[in-house]
Amino acid sequence: MPGQPTRLFDLGPDPFARGQHRGVDFAAHGKRVRAACAGRVLFAGRVAGAGTVSVRCGRWRVSYAPLARIAVREGARIGAGARLGRAGSELHLGVRREGRRFGYVDPLRFVATARPPPPTAPAPVRRPPPERARPRPSRPAPGLAPWPVWLGLVLLLTGLVGAGRLSLPNRRQEEAPCRASSTSSSSPTTPSSP
Repeated sequence: MPGQPTRLFDLGPDPFARGQHRGVDFAAHGKRVRAACAGRVLFAGRVAGAGTVSVRCGRWRVSYAPLARIAVREGARIGAGARLGRAGSELHLGVRREGRRFGYVDPLRFVATARPPPPTAPAPVRRPPPERARPRPSRPAPGLAPWPVWLGLVLLLTGLVGAGRLSLPNRRQEEAPCRASSTSSSSPTTPSSP
């Protein structure tokens, strides 16, 4: 049966205490009511003046009330989707574990299409992916030029020396007169005057 829930399952420790709701109510407004599951009709009649149908579906007892008209008989075997009757202004759907007086469960566990839509959440904010860290170029130690500069300087000086444009002092030639002068001062080479 199409329709949205108008009152949800609300059950405390005592399912028969005042204010408890052992099922789910749906807006029906005279619509046809069909069986939610296949099974045997355990009860089809009036309870406190309201038309009621109870169907045993495996280990569950499913109850439909109030029905303005009942279309099945007690003891009949029915299939899922079989017509049970016609609802009044609303339909109460109850589910209880068979043989357990307090075994009521939320019918919306079994009727997924009847669940109210979940509240809409805001769309997630998409953030750009984090940038990968780029490797930094290595920097030379402070105060020193990078090795290619030193290599270029060495090649430049070597080329100038080989071309004859740059003459480096010969230390051996400069040091030799110094040795000679130091020896000449210790042993005089000039002849004595007459």
